[in-house]
Order: sequence, then structure tokens, then C-alpha cells
Amino acid sequence: MTGAFGEATGTELARPDYVALAESFGVPGMRTTPERLETDLRKALGMPGPSLVVFPAVLRMFAATHVGVQ
Repeated sequence: MTGAFGEATGTELARPDYVALAESFGVPGMRTTPERLETDLRKALGMPGPSLVVFPAVLRMFAATHVGVQ
């Protein structure tokens, strides 16, 4: 919305803290970076049971196709 209209309208959505959510269910979780991704994935895959690795990313959405269309 910001890219198409200059500001968000209605609601701002925020991502939940997935690491905290996983840990609240007893699942080990970690947030990683590009530099630590390989090491953190190896650690997570080496653990027994489920685990969570969060790799934060900024998604760049496509331009709105309906803007200016009549």
C-alpha cells in the first residue's frame, strides 16, 4: 500500500515473534542471519525433534496493477 498509495490504509499487520511462539510450545527456535544460516541450520537439523530457524527477509511486492486503470 505504501508503494502504491503513499501510506498504508486500514490496518498495519505485524509478524508474530515466531521464535517465542515456537518456544512457548517447547520447540527450540532461533533467529539467524545470512552469515550464520549454514551454522544455525546444521545445529537445528542436529537436534532431536522439531526446531525452528527464522530467516528474516523483506519482501518486495510487485507494483499494484490496478492503479491508474479505468
